[in-house]
Amino acid sequence: MRGEHSTERAIGIITAHLAELRASRPSVALARELSPKGGKALRTILAGARRVFIRDGHAGLSMRKVAEESGVALGNVNYYFESKRALLEATLREALADYAEAHIAQLQTERRAPLETLLDVVTFYIENGRGSHPLFFQMWGYAASDASAKELIRELYRPIGRFIYFLVRAVRPDASDARVREIVLQLFSLEEGMKLFIGIGPDGDPALASAERHARALAERIIRAD
Repeated sequence: MRGEHSTERAIGIITAHLAELRASRPSVALARELSPKGGKALRTILAGARRVFIRDGHAGLSMRKVAEESGVALGNVNYYFESKRALLEATLREALADYAEAHIAQLQTERRAPLETLLDVVTFYIENGRGSHPLFFQMWGYAASDASAKELIRELYRPIGRFIYFLVRAVRPDASDARVREIVLQLFSLEEGMKLFIGIGPDGDPALASAERHARALAERIIRAD
């Protein structure tokens, strides 16, 4: 009974937290006071900024480039975002919110055992790395640019870390808080490392393909280990 109670509590915390993240994503929160047309323009700018960021990085991103990429007037970009920093922060918050949406969908479509949900999340991160690693490469580069950028990226990762923490807590109610945090760190190291090698590794590399196939089993070993 204690394990079941811990599981339900963890799932409840996760669900509520992810709902808050959904409501606070820039395309939702910033658009609340805008007209439908204004909201559409905002989302167009954020999508364009994401493409520029992935292509040119934080150093190459500019308001003018985003305007050209989005097909909107430069004045509109400046109207919605007072600075490049504000635009970049909103762009990254929007990108990370996509992961929150994926997690909400996983919890809403089917209530599975916490272990299966957690393994599905880790597998999703790794499989998603095939398409998303350019974004994360640029995010890591941005984090290394200065202290405030590093703190922003840490802040953006924190909600995802909490999501994984409470799933691990549901799977391992017997583990100490220190051990749960170790497991979370090890799981992040696994999936982030896989994204790195997916990005820089040669296409069709058999070792990388084998590592991807065995990632789920490795994640389960990490979770179950004392």
